[in-house]
Order: sequence, then structure tokens, then C-alpha cells
Amino acid sequence: MEKRFEIMVSAKELVELGFKPYQAKQMIRKCKEYLAKNEGVDFYRNRQVRVVPARIIEKLFNIQIT
Repeated sequence: MEKRFEIMVSAKELVELGFKPYQAKQMIRKCKEYLAKNEGVDFYRNRQVRVVPARIIEKLFNIQIT
């Protein structure tokens, strides 16, 4: 059985890419909302979760993370 892990991104890493801290937090918030509502992953309804998969950021904001 092959294990597949996704690259996870935090607001800190988005700031390192050049986004402002508030923008980075808002991007994480939008991604969590998308994951909870559209993909049905209730884990992201938790306020303490501060990372999201890079593929969601790439999808919603059309930026390349890798």
C-alpha cells in the first residue's frame, strides 16, 4: 500500500512567499471554508487548524506553491 502525503501550507509560509500577514491569514481562512463546505472535510471547521493543503491554495488563488 502506497502512502501519499500532501504538502501543507501555513500562513507563515505564505508570508515567506511575499504575502502580507493579514492576506496570508485570510487565504488560509478561505481555504478552510472551502474544504469544510465544498469538500465536506469537517476537520477544517476547527479554529485551531492552521494549515491547509497546497493544492487548495493553488486552486483558489491560481498561484504555484511548490
